[in-house]
Amino acid sequence: MKYLIIENGQVFFRFEESEESRKSIDTITKEDILRLLQAAIEDENFEMDIYDDSTVHNTAHKIIYKNIYQKLDDLFKRRISFTDEKINLYRAAIDKYTME
Repeated sequence: MKYLIIENGQVFFRFEESEESRKSIDTITKEDILRLLQAAIEDENFEMDIYDDSTVHNTAHKIIYKNIYQKLDDLFKRRISFTDEKINLYRAAIDKYTME
């Protein structure tokens, strides 16, 4: 699913396929960002429109989207190693406290 969309020079985000669920990127909250981070890690079909300075006309949208896009793109590309690191981190604690 495409979570971040550029349309008519503006940027929108969504968590559902419906068009009605789209919200303007300048209304994003920290909870929304956390949901996007979770989706980037867990959803193998996670998609975003590629950031291009010329396609976004709203200055606030440019600043917000550029930063969010860079972070989510990096996280999505590293999601497998991130998941492995997370498992290994907890594996040591589980092994340490597991009764044999």
